Amino acid sequence: MSQPSQPSQPQLRYFNRGQLETMLVSANSTYIIAPRGYGKSEGIDAPRLLEVVHLMPRSVSAILSPTYRKLNINTLPAVSKALARYGYHRGIHYFVGRKAPAKMNFAMPHTEPFDWNYAIHWYNGSVQNMISFDQSMSANSMSLDFIFGFEAKFLPYEKIKSEVAPANRGNRDLYGHCHLHHGCLYTTDMPTSKSGKWIFDKQQEMNPDLIALIKLTYTHLHTLRHQSQPSQSSPKSLQSKLQKDLSTLRTSHLRNNEPISTVFYAEFDPFDNLEILGERFFHDMRRDLPPLLFRTSILNQRPGKVENGFYSSLVPSIHYYIANNNARLENLIRSAPSGYDPTAIADESSLHDADVEPTQPLIIANDYNAAINSLVCAQLQGRTLRTLKSFFVKTPRKLPDVVKDFCLYYRTHLSRDLIYYYDSTAIYDNPLGGDSFADAVIKVLTASGWNVTPIYIGQPMRHRLKHHYINEALRGNPEYTFPLFNRDNNPYLTFAMEQTGIRAGRNDFEKDKSAERDPDSTEAPDEKKTHITDAWDTLFIGVNFFPTTPSTGGIATTFL
Repeated sequence: MSQPSQPSQPQLRYFNRGQLETMLVSANSTYIIAPRGYGKSEGIDAPRLLEVVHLMPRSVSAILSPTYRKLNINTLPAVSKALARYGYHRGIHYFVGRKAPAKMNFAMPHTEPFDWNYAIHWYNGSVQNMISFDQSMSANSMSLDFIFGFEAKFLPYEKIKSEVAPANRGNRDLYGHCHLHHGCLYTTDMPTSKSGKWIFDKQQEMNPDLIALIKLTYTHLHTLRHQSQPSQSSPKSLQSKLQKDLSTLRTSHLRNNEPISTVFYAEFDPFDNLEILGERFFHDMRRDLPPLLFRTSILNQRPGKVENGFYSSLVPSIHYYIANNNARLENLIRSAPSGYDPTAIADESSLHDADVEPTQPLIIANDYNAAINSLVCAQLQGRTLRTLKSFFVKTPRKLPDVVKDFCLYYRTHLSRDLIYYYDSTAIYDNPLGGDSFADAVIKVLTASGWNVTPIYIGQPMRHRLKHHYINEALRGNPEYTFPLFNRDNNPYLTFAMEQTGIRAGRNDFEKDKSAERDPDSTEAPDEKKTHITDAWDTLFIGVNFFPTTPSTGGIATTFL
């Protein structure tokens, strides 16, 4: 019996904005948080599964599940139903939990599974190994070409890193041409527990300018392909070049001269699917579900900050902003398709930020610890304190390294004037040498060409006073500078501020820093604890209670 043919010409079907965006970008590594009822299985999971199957025939990928029960009860039925709507049917185009019968004449994968009971066999030889983390079966000995995680918030990230990710290797001679090779797709509704919040960190791996460039390149290519009368200025060779560029952009780019996979991360709006679900669905869910579950699972909102926390007046919709400078990206597009460099936008610097005033001084403060060192950078723009970006390093990297990261990022900043606020915690002896922590910071800054004005603010302020002043500022009291935060450049700082609580101290209430006693781990990383908030507190107190004008070192005439 011959192999089954692909389905007949597919019918026109509706896709919402997020589904279309995911398909268009088609990044090597994709992480999607979308609410229940959004159409993840039909509009995101199934299309990417079919892409992998057809672009890499005879390849071996993996479908991850927290438990074998969830795999069979939730994951597979949803995916199979979605595949059927595309015309691919179980028992005809693929078999689950068995090798296809010999009479079906299915092709075989390049690497046959050890156990067909945990595999999906496609007619062109592609295979997905079904890996559940409550089974003894492991990915350690596998050689995978792609990874699917359809319920990502339930997946143990430590095992993904230690067992699955290392198996995503090999076969470059067979599939190195495919932009999805060695990629992954993780989809989920909004995580609410610590164990599922690892996916939030993937947002920091995405380069928004790169994703924008992919979209613009695709649009240009699509326009050329659908011209009613192709002009001499858009020959087939131009389309071929754009297609090659698009594949390169989707696959990988350079960061610090190292190749990294292109990542697409998105949290989609539930009302993208309003035409399908209808208004009644949202009314019913609001009536039937607990408020937290409704906000997270249906409205796709991240779990909010702790109630009555230390930064209780912090409101994301008021105090967070987005400021991306696309001028450099636009210049690249203008030069297309004559030869723009797809990797050029990976060069990280403050040139990408629209909120930086390049001729004005920067303001920084640090937090000093053995395991993690943090730095917060801001500018005072009128009566607004804009927190531009925050940095951290963890052991084995130390305090000088986080300062060097800051210097590298702001190497193109025109003004070389900088105000450095520090308190008594910075004048203790530095275990790295005879200098204090403050001395070590100033030494690195000076060596990098900064004209530093160090301002000592004394002993740390009592928590009750600090809490009062900061929250007055957040509420807009004109006696203090109004704090704003660049959302994309301060993900760990804002997360930590939202989650910082209050507890009773020996003499008064205080910031709850008890989590700092717990060791650094995937579930409770140090960068999401209160360490970095102490750096921001020092900066806020310095700006408001120790205002100063930096000694002027002038404007840089060359980029460092």
